[in-house]
Amino acid sequence: MNESRLPRPSLFADSPIADRVECYVRLNIGGKSYCVRKELYTDERTLMHDIVESTHEQRLALVDGCDPDTGEYYMERNSRVADHIVDFFVTGSLHRPQNMCVEKFKEELAFWRISQDHVRKHPLPSASTFDDFETDFDGSFRLSTWRFLEDPQSSIPAAVFAVLSVLFVFGSVFGLILGSMPEFQEDPTNASAYHAMHVGSRAFLSFPPSVKTHFQLDKLHKFLPSASRNEEFPDFVYRPTDNPNFVLVVLEYVCIGWFTFEYMIRLLIYPKRGEFLRKTLNIIDMLTILPFYLELCLPLFGVESRFKEITGAMLVVRVLRVLKMARVFKLARYSSSLQTFGQTLKSSITELSMLSMFLLTGIIFFSTIMYYLEKDEPHSDFYSIPAACWWCVVTMATVGYGDAKPVTVFGKLVATATSICGIIVLAFPISMIVEKFATAQQRAIEDEQLHQVPENNPLSTHFEVVNVVVSRWTLS
Repeated sequence: MNESRLPRPSLFADSPIADRVECYVRLNIGGKSYCVRKELYTDERTLMHDIVESTHEQRLALVDGCDPDTGEYYMERNSRVADHIVDFFVTGSLHRPQNMCVEKFKEELAFWRISQDHVRKHPLPSASTFDDFETDFDGSFRLSTWRFLEDPQSSIPAAVFAVLSVLFVFGSVFGLILGSMPEFQEDPTNASAYHAMHVGSRAFLSFPPSVKTHFQLDKLHKFLPSASRNEEFPDFVYRPTDNPNFVLVVLEYVCIGWFTFEYMIRLLIYPKRGEFLRKTLNIIDMLTILPFYLELCLPLFGVESRFKEITGAMLVVRVLRVLKMARVFKLARYSSSLQTFGQTLKSSITELSMLSMFLLTGIIFFSTIMYYLEKDEPHSDFYSIPAACWWCVVTMATVGYGDAKPVTVFGKLVATATSICGIIVLAFPISMIVEKFATAQQRAIEDEQLHQVPENNPLSTHFEVVNVVVSRWTLS
């Protein structure tokens, strides 16, 4: 624990009665009375420090007046800010009042000569804070390195590092997407033919038998992929996303190398390794690089490329490839909006639980009714209650795929009631969640404005271009 936060001695423990009045200063700020102890938590040359350390005559030059009856020194300032200013000198913690203009708060800080660095941000639980380093490390190297990694606006190199990280994330995702296209496979020969055959086979299977016979489309099966023809002509088998070309493979290795380097640096710098591994953003980073190395290690477990036709081995490979898409969530480290959204979902567990309970109740109720109303109809889509549950989920979510629909009059009436109830059930919890997100986002924007680089800072001119890429991204 920081020594400055330890309980201080009793105010009147050993002081004579005649000297007790000299232990504190009585202030009246904006009509509210305060008693401020002369022993402040900070030694900075703030206005409050000058007031408590000055004589009565010197204080009169610093304040707006003095009431001789009460002994209060009057200052005509904003009383809402005064509560937080006095709290800062008493506890050492400074927070900005809610629903207060950022510029007005800056004016009050300038009047009291308090640095904006003392204002506490409101970090998300998954975000990393610098206070851990101030208490756990004596040297400044790790703290400065962590600021370099976590605060893009701390310096120009930190901003460049953040921009590079974002570019590597985008490059990795785009490489993964392009690698699924036959044109970017290791052997792109007849890629357009693969596409045409694949689309044609799906269209052929969707035609009803009468249409196939009338237009003699049944003869097309000779030219479409089939199990027997795949064995006869293996070169024309449609196989997507197996072997990306060399450029995409190199891009994948470079991006994973950067992600690994970034993760290991953070792991080595962070003071508490167990806490580091449990943080949400760090778990996302681990899921980004882990599938790549696990896929490289598959040959060690006897799963090689020539054995990928085995069902179990192929399932493992596919799961690892799906996990690669976790790298998309790495953007949350550089986007405060994504972090705010995640924190909003976490703080809205009650609303989400209520929404889930309402939906579950409605789904079971309406799907059961629909099943008994429609099950005896010929070619009914509601052949079981689980099948009716799928229809009910789609209807209450107001999606309406149209793959299942009622045919009876009473079934249509129930479907109408289901749709209306879905709108009502979704409206109330979602509106509360949206309100929480808007409040948290506005708070994040105001905190960013409060901690932005001052105009008189020599680094501000260099940050003008970098902030276009970094600051705007973090607030979007």
